[in-house]
Amino acid sequence: MTQRETTRGVAAGVAAALSIGALAILGAGTAGAAPGSISWDDGKSQFTRTISNTTPTVGDTVTVTTKFDRTSWVDEYIYSVTDRHPSCLTYIPGSAKMGGAPTDTDDVKPDYAHSSWSIISWVVQNRPGFHATPEYSVSYKVGANCPIGTPLTTGMDYTGSLGSGNYGNKGPSITVAPASTGGTGGTGGTGGTGGTGGTGGTGGTGGTGSLSKLLAGFGS
Repeated sequence: MTQRETTRGVAAGVAAALSIGALAILGAGTAGAAPGSISWDDGKSQFTRTISNTTPTVGDTVTVTTKFDRTSWVDEYIYSVTDRHPSCLTYIPGSAKMGGAPTDTDDVKPDYAHSSWSIISWVVQNRPGFHATPEYSVSYKVGANCPIGTPLTTGMDYTGSLGSGNYGNKGPSITVAPASTGGTGGTGGTGGTGGTGGTGGTGGTGGTGSLSKLLAGFGS
């Protein structure tokens, strides 16, 4: 076997080992967060609620965001938002935000968090040259008392300059998943087989010298 064939054989063995290891790592990967969203219209108001992880496990943090939008040129001011959630989720103090900035909570109960603002603080706009879609978000920690595998309802209520809306069961829902057990590590690959060294060549046969001829002449 030539040196190139030997090197190629070793490289093939290493590549096979790396491939096996990569497949084992991919097979043992854990599922990531599963965000969920729902949108709906009420009159000329449009709402989108997003949950960062709809299948969390106990101890995880989930963030719920409500986005306000308009489908007409008439502005609306948001006065208050009440985020409704299962009582097994605990509000994380200081997590409430409006428009991406921290905001206070006026009232926090086991099943809701409530914030309010002045009547001109947060406007929702959708007209030429003016577009504003404020978002209200809060974060919760998943408690050990949450039932596993059962869809848990979320929703929100709000008040504004054009009226109020009650959507306490609108969603999305959260389904707490059982804790993962962790994957099994992959098996290491087998190294390539070394090549066989080349066979030594046979020495050449010496030629008949003129001295041999001369000696033969004396002998005869």
